[in-house]
Amino acid sequence: MKRLIVLLASAAALCIPAIAAHPAIAGAARPARGTPVDVAVADEPVALVRAYLTSADPAERAALAGRISAHRDYRPSRLRTWLHQAMLFDPQPPGRQTLAVDIGAGLTRRVYLVVPAGYRPYRPWPLIYALHPSGESAEQWAGRMQQMLGAREREFLIASPEFAQNSIGARPPFVPEHPAILDAVARRLHVDAGRVYPFGYSMGGFAAWFISLYYPDRIAGAISAAAGFDVAPTDDGFWKLLLPNVAHVPVLNTWGEYDTLTARALDGTPAGTFAASNRRFARAVGGMRLPVTNLEVPGGAHNGLSPPAEPIEQVLLARRAADPARVAHMFRHLHQASCYWLEGLTWVGNRWGDTHPPLPDAREGESASATLGRTLEPLLGRLTGEIAGQAIRVTRRHIGDVVIWFGERTIDWSRPVSVEVDGTTVFTGRMTPDVGVALTRAAATMDFEALRFAGIRVDAEGHASVVTAATVPAPAWKSEGRAGATRPATRP
Repeated sequence: MKRLIVLLASAAALCIPAIAAHPAIAGAARPARGTPVDVAVADEPVALVRAYLTSADPAERAALAGRISAHRDYRPSRLRTWLHQAMLFDPQPPGRQTLAVDIGAGLTRRVYLVVPAGYRPYRPWPLIYALHPSGESAEQWAGRMQQMLGAREREFLIASPEFAQNSIGARPPFVPEHPAILDAVARRLHVDAGRVYPFGYSMGGFAAWFISLYYPDRIAGAISAAAGFDVAPTDDGFWKLLLPNVAHVPVLNTWGEYDTLTARALDGTPAGTFAASNRRFARAVGGMRLPVTNLEVPGGAHNGLSPPAEPIEQVLLARRAADPARVAHMFRHLHQASCYWLEGLTWVGNRWGDTHPPLPDAREGESASATLGRTLEPLLGRLTGEIAGQAIRVTRRHIGDVVIWFGERTIDWSRPVSVEVDGTTVFTGRMTPDVGVALTRAAATMDFEALRFAGIRVDAEGHASVVTAATVPAPAWKSEGRAGATRPATRP
């Protein structure tokens, strides 16, 4: 197997692996020939979808949704294509441009975009979310990613952001940094929401893990180089709580044999070298059947790591998982409370804030890191869900209002469903696919791939209601800080 080894930086600077052009590395179809579809005909479905998205009148939107669903060509599977054609993205010149993104709390992040020469705004493009190391700026890393991709650069959009969040212990302000950036990019460029790939090195490698763990339903796969898992795999066991979050996300975790940088435990104490910590992680997850590829590069150090091509190619060929039958998701913040078909909208009870809560007395033989993990674990939010035919079971911790979303193939729409939340049946009956819900949700998330045709919202007391086009909630990452987003502790 050829290695991807052309080093692009001098020995005095941080050296990053260059990915040589490789016939399978992108996997995306080449830009389509021809011109965008003509939508001049009033009853043409793309024109109807566009009219729905641009209308602010609820009655008009309801009428348009009815016309779309009654159209002779309508199928739920076709709505995705019509959405891609209906959204009018501005043409963009090839090359680099800068986007300023408001991430909340008065903060702005610069994002450096690279638009390939063949970019056409009327079809979706895969996105590499390039996360820079501490030795390079986001702008430099955007250029580095272009060079890594070689000739295949023309098949990807690249977004290289400034960022601060790359671990569960990230300090305030607690803003939805990465979701806000990805949303802004998807409103500027026509992104294929089913093919988004965080690709990070060192500091950026930790960020790639961070996004994989806390926003798994936003990405198809991730590559983390010269870094390690979000929390070092020490005896505190805290890190194992987070592993189920990536049950459906292919992650390439690669490091050098001689990477001597110091890994840190949950409490910040040294936890061995990067190389030793990654080996410990690889041994621990080896039998867990997770889609994680752990790869040590023989002779590699922290700088200038040169992993082989094949595992990188495999990640960049992946598509995002669609409505997994089982999901389990643990998180620190409300804006991380989204996991495929489950979405938390309000927080209940205590939370892990700026500082750690007071620590209890350590148990006999317990490390300080283990004591801290035992203290923090009850403060994490949790959502779990299972789809077993027409029966759906959900549990929640620190989440009040939750939405169960239904995609095109989540259930058999001709048969009744039952929904159980926290051991209590909250809904039984048939669900009806609603074009208005699907379009409204798609416009809110800029996700035209995982369309949601129905939803059931369950409040903190267990009362269920069917989501309509008029009651589609804002995405979870926009819920933090909104009125009613946090409630008193009425449930554990």
